[in-house]
Amino acid sequence: MALSLSLLQIIPLGLLSWVLARYAVTKLRGNRSLPLPPGPKQLPFLGAVFDIDSESPWLTYTQWAAKYGDIISCRFFGSQVVVLNSDKAAEDLLDRRSRIYSDRPEISTVRLSGWDLDIGFQPYGNEWRLYRRLYQQSFREQKIIDYQSIQLAAAHRLLTNMSNNSDDKLWGLISLCTSSAILSTVYGYEVNALDDPLFHISDKATETGFPLLTPEMSIIMDTFPFVKYLPTWFPGTSIVREIQIAKYWSKLFFDYPYNFTMEKMQSNPAFSCVLSETIRSSEESGQSMPVRYLKKFAGTAFIAGAETAASVLHTLVVALLQNPVVQKRAQDDIQAVIGNDRLPTFEDRPSLPYIEAMVREALRWNTVLPLGVPHFSTEDDVYEGYFIPKGSTVLSNAWGMSRDPQRYPDPETFRPERFLTKDGELNGDDVRFTFGWGRRICPGRYSAVSAVWIDVASMLAAYTLKKAKDENGVEIEPIPEWTTGVARKPKPIPLRIVPRFEPSRLEQMLKEAQHD
Repeated sequence: MALSLSLLQIIPLGLLSWVLARYAVTKLRGNRSLPLPPGPKQLPFLGAVFDIDSESPWLTYTQWAAKYGDIISCRFFGSQVVVLNSDKAAEDLLDRRSRIYSDRPEISTVRLSGWDLDIGFQPYGNEWRLYRRLYQQSFREQKIIDYQSIQLAAAHRLLTNMSNNSDDKLWGLISLCTSSAILSTVYGYEVNALDDPLFHISDKATETGFPLLTPEMSIIMDTFPFVKYLPTWFPGTSIVREIQIAKYWSKLFFDYPYNFTMEKMQSNPAFSCVLSETIRSSEESGQSMPVRYLKKFAGTAFIAGAETAASVLHTLVVALLQNPVVQKRAQDDIQAVIGNDRLPTFEDRPSLPYIEAMVREALRWNTVLPLGVPHFSTEDDVYEGYFIPKGSTVLSNAWGMSRDPQRYPDPETFRPERFLTKDGELNGDDVRFTFGWGRRICPGRYSAVSAVWIDVASMLAAYTLKKAKDENGVEIEPIPEWTTGVARKPKPIPLRIVPRFEPSRLEQMLKEAQHD
């Protein structure tokens, strides 16, 4: 769906002069000998604004990439956008020239909705470096072993919840599982039920906020900032109402768990979690962090860890329903390695490369952040004979990279074997492009993948996921719908959950696992 610009119909003609002035500045800056990267035909003043799919822009960019190549450019009003469609282009610019490509653009909908507290959108600078150091201390690859007991406990609660709830609750139970693991780690908050208030808050915050957090969705607000002052009943201002709702939930999202941890620390000086240890460490160093910084640090760790893991697990459920042969092979491998007497543990991970390959294929098949988080060029640059102006929004098209038929033949097919050698071992492709680039690569990627691995291994050890049946007993082919916005994940689909053990046997294995 191309961007709806109904609001333009009610903008006074006097504003046209302002648009013309902005366009003139852009043209003046563009008067140079080297060309911009190729791209679609641009309309005067408007650029390619009518050609982009504002809900799923990665689809448009991938179509353009097939025509124009690895690096393309376009304009949206006065904003210059450069899209990198290959690993090579992204690595050359965002990794090797990270000094000038590590900043973030101003996305008005991010700030207005309260999601500027998410450090993923934090401008590059000293404050960002502080957060990066904190994340490296808490979530670097070597630290993941410290959180595995929490992740394993969350996976086992998921198995119990799947046994005690109807099949249509699986989507929520998966989100509950990933949220409970990261909430316990970051805040020391234990969430065990779908009606938990913080679980509800996080669900509403992502539901209302994520669709707004892209450059394409902020075009109107960026180009015509006066719109935010119009009354919400004014024609064409639905985005203003959406921003107000998102801001309400984002504030609760960042405040509620932080306040919980503060109360626990006051009542119990020994209370320990990532947030409490960060606070104590900063106080001991004589450099106490501002409350806003602490909320940003903890809230971003929560949302990044929980949402990434849940999205990948939801994707795996869809893929396994559509590809029962894949599910059968995974279960056969689990059976061969651990038998019927216990559930998987992290010690089994090296012996189950097919499960690891499934996780990597899920990350590729449905790239959670199809365009990553936008980068911003802080200097003029030249690449492959093309000029990239200072102040350009630079996007890494992870979706397009995941659909490269040279690297991933038949890319729409879910095939974990892509990530295995002929000997059945993991190859060197770790789908790094799905986690970002350069200095802005996701620091929590190791923790998220670890959680997904133990969750899916545990589910497949205890249950088989099957297609739902209609009233005539005929299986229903799962055709998922996908969310849009900064993140992409499948919406709930009907299915059947078939236990592989008697309930009493599963209960016994869970009890035995607690004592190991």
